[in-house]
Amino acid sequence: MWRTMLRDLLAHKARVAMTLVAITLGVTAVVGAWVVSDSIATTISGQAGRTGVGLTVRADRADTRLPETELARLAALPGVTATGVRTGQAGLPGPDGKLVRTRTPLAQTGTGWDSTDRFALTAGRPPAAPGEVALNRTEATLAGLGVDARSRVLLAGGRWTPVTVVGLYEYRTLGEGDQPSVAFMPAEAERLLDKGFQRVELTGATPATVAGPGREVRTGAELAEAVDADRAESLSDLRITLLPFAFVALMVGMFVIANTFGMLLTQRTRQLALLRAVGARRGQVRRTVVLEATLLGLVGGTLGAISGIAIGPLIIRLLRPDERIEFTVGPLAILLGYAVAVGTTVLSAYGPARRAARVSPMAALRTDPIPPRATRRARTLAGVALLAIAVAAVIATADPSVDTLPRIIALSATVLAAVGMLLSAPALATLVLRPLSRFGGPALRLGIRNAAGDPRRTSATATAIAIGVALVCAFATLSASLADLIASTTRATLPSSTTVIRPVQRGDAVLAQIDLSTVDKVAGVSKVSTVREATADIAYPGGVTQRRISAIDPAAFGTVLTPEVTAGVGDLSRGALVSRNQADMLGLRLGQSFTMTVDGATIASTVAGVYEATELQASIYFDQAQAPPGLREKITTIYATGPDPAAVRTAVHAAFADRPDVTVSDQAGLVAEGQESQRLAFVIMYAMFALAVLISLFGVVNTLALAVLARVRELGVLRAVGATQRLLRAAIRWESVVICLFGALLGVLLGVGSGAVMQHAMLGQSLTDVTVPFTVVILTLAGLVTAGVLAAIWPARHAARVDLLTAVAA
Repeated sequence: MWRTMLRDLLAHKARVAMTLVAITLGVTAVVGAWVVSDSIATTISGQAGRTGVGLTVRADRADTRLPETELARLAALPGVTATGVRTGQAGLPGPDGKLVRTRTPLAQTGTGWDSTDRFALTAGRPPAAPGEVALNRTEATLAGLGVDARSRVLLAGGRWTPVTVVGLYEYRTLGEGDQPSVAFMPAEAERLLDKGFQRVELTGATPATVAGPGREVRTGAELAEAVDADRAESLSDLRITLLPFAFVALMVGMFVIANTFGMLLTQRTRQLALLRAVGARRGQVRRTVVLEATLLGLVGGTLGAISGIAIGPLIIRLLRPDERIEFTVGPLAILLGYAVAVGTTVLSAYGPARRAARVSPMAALRTDPIPPRATRRARTLAGVALLAIAVAAVIATADPSVDTLPRIIALSATVLAAVGMLLSAPALATLVLRPLSRFGGPALRLGIRNAAGDPRRTSATATAIAIGVALVCAFATLSASLADLIASTTRATLPSSTTVIRPVQRGDAVLAQIDLSTVDKVAGVSKVSTVREATADIAYPGGVTQRRISAIDPAAFGTVLTPEVTAGVGDLSRGALVSRNQADMLGLRLGQSFTMTVDGATIASTVAGVYEATELQASIYFDQAQAPPGLREKITTIYATGPDPAAVRTAVHAAFADRPDVTVSDQAGLVAEGQESQRLAFVIMYAMFALAVLISLFGVVNTLALAVLARVRELGVLRAVGATQRLLRAAIRWESVVICLFGALLGVLLGVGSGAVMQHAMLGQSLTDVTVPFTVVILTLAGLVTAGVLAAIWPARHAARVDLLTAVAA
């Protein structure tokens, strides 16, 4: 039996090669994802840690610094060595004049050089004179600066200072989340950076001796645990991001592999029956097929592991373009590749193997292989039932104001719909394709009849395509709906006459009071309002959660801001204004009370109104008079307008022309920025899902090639009754196009429908508010038609070259 299996594999090199391609591509995705996550994890864990610090002392509030006297007090303790760490804004301009991207908030990118092991000098020397700086090697590379280079550094308040680079360093973090870009000599740091210390590092002290009111003390062991936890979380997040895409590619590969084995064993029915007739037992036949799958899995796993390792550096450059990542290949990645290859191949082949083992010895007497059995009615009924349940669940949860659980149910319904589609695909193929076989020319009719003649084979190939297309269309629909929502809510909230001033860096970056003064002094400005944003703990009747809050001047509404109030009033003197989707998710109603805790202060409020916003723009607006002192100092956005808005915008641009840390925009700019940021977030998804479509196209080639081999006699008869080689080639091409289009249409319907449900569940929109990405749909259909034509080239040539007499004799 084993020799028979090996001879059969060697005799059909083409079909073996196509099966290996499907296995290889799926394993490539898994191994590539694992290698990338391992490389990044190894780089992070390999970064030099700090072990010489016993304790750190810092203020218990993130926006508060330790005074100079605190360092003196701690240094005066017996046997204690204390080092104060200063931080402050120190932005490096890149070759394009914009600030280089940093790994720490801009307010902490500058620090003072000291003799601790914070700095590992890699080139040059430490700064020792005014105007000299050492740069973090990563940011120096982005800025295009090296030792002896001259540049300038942007300080807080828009001040510039000229500098000369005298050294480069790697920073050894202490788990405080800091990666300063610029290090000044101590005296310069004291003069140029923020007053006070971000923290004080101590050796020779105990927590009891340094503790005090308003102080947070952490030991070296606690800091080390925090570093390990951050690294583990980063690695977990990375794998959670990458591996689902790899799983999708692998799942599509399983469809291709299962379809391939099913067709091969159908064609080998007579061969297997002969083995049964000469004494082979069912178990032997089943084990032979499983062993064949295992061998193919081992070879495919080897090829997939090699290609996955090969594409690892490319994926790393896409995900972390600005970082030095140590490329690492661990044995677990390779073992995982083999496990996935063998496991999925054997699992895909097991069903066909069981069917092969049940072949009756009497089948050996037939002149033709037994055609596959018709799709079972139970399978079709189960698929239709699941589709009906999915539609009913979506309709039942279609209200945009539903809370979290119904939204999860709606998302789960899309999975049920996908399973229902897979189960009912053979029946759909018969229902759709057979009526179409009466239209068109001879080649088209013959191609459609070939596809409709074996609906199980056609649907198995088409559903592999449909999965990839559905994922692309689903996320394209979500992206398009979100882009339209961003545009509509931004235009409704922000008048075109308003100029917006914000920090270039988002997150915790803020503007300075001097920036507000600069806007106030701009000629033509008649109205200026500020917004102070923060993340707060929201206590509401249903529990406690975190949300973004915005303290704003009530007079801003109706002038520089015009939010679309859908319920209640926009009068902040009567309470807070909450976005509709947040109000729905938290179950907040008009007049309901809740509290906001930020910077240690609790603010009591009620819901005065509800307004439209996207999840990205959602916030809780409240009167800035209620904001605690710490929040009042954090200006995150400035809105300005005047009688001549265009002149105001031009003047504000001029006022901040030398400030790469500040961006000046307007309504159109915010719309474009929001749409671009969300578009980029989906690019990697499209690329990963495209791999699934690519694997499914190899399945089309495989299916056509095997179908041609199975129809040798039929092709010979067609030639005998007058069919030309050109007609046969055209028929095979049309069959390929029909299969691709059938799969694409299933994918588009499922994808757009799933995208509508996703934007409803994630964005809180009505199902009818969906934006269909017609460009993506048209390009997908056109691309798959082209791919169908290309996929048919080799099978069509092979079909046209079938020897007439040999085929009829077969």
